[in-house]
Amino acid sequence: MKGFRKVLRAVGCVLCVGGMAYFLLPLLRGGFGLGAVFGLCVCLLGLLLLVCFGKLSRRGGWRKLLARVAAVCYCLGLCWAGYLTALMLSATANTPPAGTPVVVLGARVYSAERMSVSLSNRVDKAYEYLAENPGALCIVTGGQGKDEPCPEAVTEKNALVGMGIQEERIFVEDQSHNTRENLQFAQEIAQEQGMGEEIAVVTQGFHMYRATQLAKAAGFTPYSLVAETEPLLFPEYYGRELLSLTKWQVEHLLLD
Repeated sequence: MKGFRKVLRAVGCVLCVGGMAYFLLPLLRGGFGLGAVFGLCVCLLGLLLLVCFGKLSRRGGWRKLLARVAAVCYCLGLCWAGYLTALMLSATANTPPAGTPVVVLGARVYSAERMSVSLSNRVDKAYEYLAENPGALCIVTGGQGKDEPCPEAVTEKNALVGMGIQEERIFVEDQSHNTRENLQFAQEIAQEQGMGEEIAVVTQGFHMYRATQLAKAAGFTPYSLVAETEPLLFPEYYGRELLSLTKWQVEHLLLD
C-alpha cells in the first residue's frame, strides 16, 4: 500500500510540475496574465500538498486535520474546475442553421486596421461563415477601451469589408465595454433590423458557454461559431475564464 501511495504521489508531482510548465507557455507570446498566474498557483499548491501531506499527517493533532482539510478543499476545487470545463465544452457543438445572423464579440484592438490575435481569429471565422452564407447579416461589437485608439467594432468592420464582405451586411455596435453589453446592445440592433432572435455567436471555445448564456439573457436564441484559439495563449485564457465563470456563477446565485 505504501508503494502504491509513493507511485501516486510521484505521478501527482509530475502532473503538477508539468502543469506549472504549461501555464508558463503564455510567456512565449507575451500574454502572461491573471489566468496563467492562477494556474501556476493551483499547480504549486498541489505540489506543496503532495510533498507536505505525509509529513503533516504523521505529526498528528491539528496538523493532520489541517492537511486533510486542505486536501479535501483542493480536490473539491479540481472537481469545480472540471465541471466548468465541461460547461465550456458543451457550448461549442451547437452549430447554426444556414443564414443565421452573426454577432462577433469584441476584443482588444491596436488601431483601426490592427487587432489582437483573438479578435483576428474571430473575424476570420465570421468571414468564413458570411462567405458561405451570402444572405447572412453580421453585427460587429465592441466599444473603445481606455487604452484603445478606436472602437473594436470599427476595426472588425474594416477587416471584414477588406476581405470582401459587403458593407451593407455589417452593422456596428460600438458602445459596449464587456460581453454582457456586447450582446445587450446587439439585441437592440437585431430588433431594429428585424433579424429575429436566432444568432450565431462568434468567439473562442473557452468563452462560448458564458457568451451564449449572456446571449440568452439578452433575449437571443444563440448558436456557436467557434474561432481558433492561439495554442500558446490558451493556458492564460483558460485560467482567466475559470475565474470569470466562477464569479459569474456566484453573482447569478446571489441575484437569484
